[in-house]
Amino acid sequence: MSYFRYIDNGKGPTKLFIGGVHGNEGLTSLKFLKRIDIEDLSPGQFYFYNFDKTPYISTIRKEYYESELGLRILDLIGELQPDFYTELHCYNLKNYEKLTSMERYRQTGIPPLIKLGNHILVSSVSPLIRMTYFTTDTVCKTLEFPCFEKLTPEIIDKYDFDKDLAIKTYEDLLKLILRSPSREHFEKEMMKSHRHQVHLAMKYAEKVFGSDFPPY
Repeated sequence: MSYFRYIDNGKGPTKLFIGGVHGNEGLTSLKFLKRIDIEDLSPGQFYFYNFDKTPYISTIRKEYYESELGLRILDLIGELQPDFYTELHCYNLKNYEKLTSMERYRQTGIPPLIKLGNHILVSSVSPLIRMTYFTTDTVCKTLEFPCFEKLTPEIIDKYDFDKDLAIKTYEDLLKLILRSPSREHFEKEMMKSHRHQVHLAMKYAEKVFGSDFPPY
């Protein structure tokens, strides 16, 4: 699952993409990272990392950023100082309602993930790093796809999961991040295609970061 790719696409924003953040998520994120084509990219510098399996520690716990991989990711952020930072995660489809419920906020202080459609979930990155390792101008996104290895026929049927539509929804957002030449462009396009989700993200950001902090 270990994978690294660097693309020098000229003058433009620096974009860092991380897969395999914890557990066995790299099996799913690698499939998307390998499908990225040079034609999908804005001008700029692109760094793609996918990591091998590690013990699962949630990124909303400070212990994650004390782990070997957590510290390595923080080093990459500090070294590259990306203008766009994207984590490619996956989740167990059984936890769809749990991850998108406000009960998550009541229990942890972390807002729920936002439903983008077709079982794709999005959010900002962990509050533990959003305010301390990035500026307010940085575009920080977490993308969640149902883990491929957990998509049994029974689960697919129970949750009425359409794999093709899910892949398209996920890759449409991923490509928007890849192609956006600036935060302003990204915000404008998000408002066009996902206005409801943007307003929800703004509401959640205000709860955690305050009224002057961006939703991603």
